[in-house]
Amino acid sequence: MTAPFPKEIKGIIFTEVVPKLTPEINPTALIRLGTIVRKKNKIELYKPLTDALRKIQWVKLMAIEAIAIDTEMSGQMNSDNLVSYPYGQMRHALSVTGALFHTKSAVDSIAVFLTDLLRLKAQGGQRDFKKQEFRQEVDSSDPILWGRLKSLESWFIGLQLIRDEWIHRSSIRCMLINGPSEVGALPIPKKNIELGLDAFKEPITSKNFYSTKQFLDSHYNNLVELFSKVIERSIEIELVGITEPPIDSEVEARLYMFPTMTTQSRVIQKFRVKIGPLGF
Repeated sequence: MTAPFPKEIKGIIFTEVVPKLTPEINPTALIRLGTIVRKKNKIELYKPLTDALRKIQWVKLMAIEAIAIDTEMSGQMNSDNLVSYPYGQMRHALSVTGALFHTKSAVDSIAVFLTDLLRLKAQGGQRDFKKQEFRQEVDSSDPILWGRLKSLESWFIGLQLIRDEWIHRSSIRCMLINGPSEVGALPIPKKNIELGLDAFKEPITSKNFYSTKQFLDSHYNNLVELFSKVIERSIEIELVGITEPPIDSEVEARLYMFPTMTTQSRVIQKFRVKIGPLGF
């Protein structure tokens, strides 16, 4: 798409990607928290949470790519042809893997942030939602927050199991399904991922497999829920003792994560912005 940008500019340009790319995250809450944090001079404390938001956007972009490849391949299927697309399968595997890895990385950034915000005792690798001790420490320090996060407990553990299998022991195995499939062209096993290609010996049905979109949406939605609830609780904590919330009219202009740079002065008539894989 193109956007009006009728002014002369040189240097770094911050494109407005957060609300467009991740509308699931309330930009008003981000702006409000950012205003409070700046006024209270707590920018350093909140850097891990900013990192988590950046990673969430990476997850979204990789999911867009993987889903687009699956959709394209599904559209090529019919009863009288056989489709092979090695590059697409590779890109799909890398995108799904990257989305999952950065989901776990974002969760870890949130754990690091909460350790400092709540002044927990956990250090180093102990700051991890996969560890029961860390979850219990969050609960003890802020039962209000943990009450909102407890429903994600099984997800924290399941996410870690998939991540460990794909990064430490093996890798995602990407099977292109030619023929009828209720889970798309590039499904992901619901169980037994440690079996590699043998996991595809099960009938290719929704009972045994996720579609690419189902798999990625499930993890992304849980990640957004975690992040949003932490943002919500952070605002509540930071507002304690403040009689009148601060106002910072400039904070919205800094709600950007994907900067670009122009190396010469120019008069901009259009600013071309693309969200999605490959080409304009």
